[in-house]
Amino acid sequence: MAKAQILLADDDRVIRVTLAKSLRQYDFDVLGASSGNEAVEMGCEMKPDLVIMDFQMPDITGVEAALLLREKADVSCIFLSAYSDEEFVAKAAEAGALGYLVKPIDVQQVLPSIESALQRAAEIRELKQTESQLSTALQQGRETSIAIGILMARYNISSEQAFEMLRSESRNQRKKVGLIAAELVKSVDNVNRFTGDMFDRTNTKPN
Repeated sequence: MAKAQILLADDDRVIRVTLAKSLRQYDFDVLGASSGNEAVEMGCEMKPDLVIMDFQMPDITGVEAALLLREKADVSCIFLSAYSDEEFVAKAAEAGALGYLVKPIDVQQVLPSIESALQRAAEIRELKQTESQLSTALQQGRETSIAIGILMARYNISSEQAFEMLRSESRNQRKKVGLIAAELVKSVDNVNRFTGDMFDRTNTKPN
C-alpha cells in the first residue's frame, strides 16, 4: 500500500523539520513548504493526500492558502496554530479545515486526528470524482438524446435507427457514443449560429 503523502507548511524551519521527522517515523511521505504561496504551488503540483498548514504565514495566510488549494487542486487541510481560541477555530472551519492542531505538537497524541483527516480527505476526493462522472454521464446522455432527435428529423427515421447510426459512427471513429453525439450537436449549433448571423446581416438595412 502506498504511503500517504502529507505536505507540511510552516515558516518555522525548526518546527517543520522536527514535525516532518516525527511524521516519517509513522510511515508518512512528507513534503515541506515554508510559505503559503509555496504550499499552494506544491499542493497544485503534487496533489498530496493532506496538507498540514500553519495558520500564520509570512506572505498569504494559512486560511488563504487553504482556500486556494481547495479551489485549484481539491486538496484538504488541517491547521497548525499556537492558539486555540474560538476565532481561529471558526476561521479554520470556514476554510473547510478537516482538523485543528495546537502547537507544540506531539505526533503520537495527534496521530488519530491526522489519520481521521486523511480518511475524510479521501472520502471527499472519491465523492467529487463520483459527482464529476455522474455529471459527465448526464451531459452525454442529454446530448445523445438531442443527437438522436436531430438524426430522426433529418433522415425521417426511428429513434432506434438514429441510435444505430450513432453507434456505427462510434465504432468507425473508435469513440464513445456520447462524444459522437456531442460533436454532432456542436456542429448543428455552429451551422444554426452561422446561418442565423448571415440572415441577420442580410436583413439589416443601412441607416
